[in-house]
Amino acid sequence: MSRLEIEFSKKAAKDYKLLVDLALLKLSQGLPVDIKHIAGEVGTYRVRVGKYRILFTAIEDTLLIQKIRTRGDAYK
Repeated sequence: MSRLEIEFSKKAAKDYKLLVDLALLKLSQGLPVDIKHIAGEVGTYRVRVGKYRILFTAIEDTLLIQKIRTRGDAYK
């Protein structure tokens, strides 16, 4: 997989401090991370980082981060 650019919504940018930079670095470089498709959502995926979930949409070579939340709040 080629390297990808990452962009954040305003809300995700505020939540970014909660995460370990390493998980997003691995994702952007195409290294293995725990990714799954979100059922019922077209083109939306999640990455699991401990108790946190990063929800994103893939648009060509860019990942648009939608939410960064704990597991219980991520899917609301």
